[in-house]
Amino acid sequence: MQFYVFIPLILIIGLQWLTPGFSQLLAQSFPGAVYGLLFLAASLTAIMRQWRWLYSLALIFSHYLVVQNTLQQALTVPEAAAMYLFMPVVISLLMLGLQFIKIPQLPTKQGFALLAGLILIPLCFQWVGLENLIINQTLPAFFSDAISTDSRYSVFLLLFVICSSLGCLAALYYYQASSQEYSKFAAWFSLMLFYLNIEQASISGWMTLAACFCLLVSLSNQMLKLAYIDELTQLPQRRALMSHLNRLSKQSAVTMLDVDHFKKFNDTWGHDVGDQVLKLIASILSKTKGVKAYRYGGEEFTLVFNHNDPEVIAERLEYIRSRVANYPLVFRQASRPHDHQAGMQNRNQQNQNVGKILHVSVSLGCAIRRPDEKPEPLLKRADIALYEAKKAGRNKVMFADKITRIQSQKNNLKAS
Repeated sequence: MQFYVFIPLILIIGLQWLTPGFSQLLAQSFPGAVYGLLFLAASLTAIMRQWRWLYSLALIFSHYLVVQNTLQQALTVPEAAAMYLFMPVVISLLMLGLQFIKIPQLPTKQGFALLAGLILIPLCFQWVGLENLIINQTLPAFFSDAISTDSRYSVFLLLFVICSSLGCLAALYYYQASSQEYSKFAAWFSLMLFYLNIEQASISGWMTLAACFCLLVSLSNQMLKLAYIDELTQLPQRRALMSHLNRLSKQSAVTMLDVDHFKKFNDTWGHDVGDQVLKLIASILSKTKGVKAYRYGGEEFTLVFNHNDPEVIAERLEYIRSRVANYPLVFRQASRPHDHQAGMQNRNQQNQNVGKILHVSVSLGCAIRRPDEKPEPLLKRADIALYEAKKAGRNKVMFADKITRIQSQKNNLKAS
């Protein structure tokens, strides 16, 4: 689970606990600072076209509006007490809805409608006075009495436990989910913490800031992945490779890996199977110890070793080559064509191929770094070794130093 999204909340709680005076001083900038951060976060999501984050930000914004307009009153005020009772439930249900419903894209009519609903639903409780109607007409007298007595805190705690249970269930449901789902949970949890310490004047602002920062941390992580992680193979891509090569140690080695006859493979079996091949190779590379793998581009991968032991490197590369060559790749039928006639024409041929075992091979060229060698010449030598491996019949491992020795021997023979 990706707990790093909780870091802003932990830091803000630590600030409140360790330096209460300083946190109170900073809180003097509320609510302007809170609205400013919400606007900044919404602007960043729009600029980066990560629209899904806007829904959570809209709900946080609406919640803070209600807090500022209604919940600043004393709990002895019936309207404020009623809002304290119902807002955790409303926010929790809306957050859960964002987890489980199919969220429409933005900018679309359906997306803007959902966005407006997330802002207006909490505000409607304040504008219409719906909370008093619900309390007086539908709830047992025990809850109505509890709102106006000292026992209301037990009711709040009970509601918090119920909402926490619902949130934990949502988190468990998304146990293998992305950081976005966990950041929603972290934002929800931040807002719920407000209701445990409602008598502190600035706590609503701090918890809103925490919720907003939890979303921003997840957004930053996704932007980093888009910039440095290949979407298909989930390996770091070329930009990350060049950054690694610029800080490469003196004792290191670089290997270029290429899938043999990949274009022919794609033309024969289709791009879906080609993508399956690339995912397979990426999986093998990512699980190989002692090597850092990158997708260089197309069907090429780059492997970086943080040592220059030729025997160990040769053993690892041979392991990779043999794993790929001996892996039985099962052909899976692609998705059905949208055109009915095309589907009829291809059905018989596809049925014949379904379940067929395919085999793929790779060629590898390795260059051990020379003293003070720059990344570009090192990659060039590895690429030349890869070319020689293909020239020698493919499905082979070739070292650049070995090629250099062979060429030197040939030149000496010619000279003699």
